[in-house]
Amino acid sequence: MQIPHAVGHIPAHIHTAGVDLVDLCRWQRAVQRCGDALAQRYFTAHERRTAQERATDDRSFAEVLGHLFGVKESVVKAVGGLPPTARLADISVGIPYDEGDREPWPVRLSGPLARWAEAEQVEVVGSSVRIEDGLVLSWAAARTPGAPS
Repeated sequence: MQIPHAVGHIPAHIHTAGVDLVDLCRWQRAVQRCGDALAQRYFTAHERRTAQERATDDRSFAEVLGHLFGVKESVVKAVGGLPPTARLADISVGIPYDEGDREPWPVRLSGPLARWAEAEQVEVVGSSVRIEDGLVLSWAAARTPGAPS
């Protein structure tokens, strides 16, 4: 298995990090089984719109959500677990418009996760890439704000 170069752009000045693998076949079955309820529970309205806009013949709406889900799960691991009152929709992942962009994706936190980031004085970034047919590698890192990528 060869990991694409885009994953290699993990930022400097890392405070903490998390990694996740998403099996797209399982993820797509979950999206089909649960439909809008799953998307609304885990993703912000902006993320759902972005996933619809980025869906193509080669990359389905469910696959785009799978990449976002992987980054969200990576954030949960980076912060040491989801606080009791937090939910995955408190993590908003920004996907760049240019798929060739190798910069980390911005991650905006709200609720208890935002309070954690403020207390730790960090910002969170992440990324996700398909590494094999049906397998996605995602990561998230909390870094010193303004640190070079």
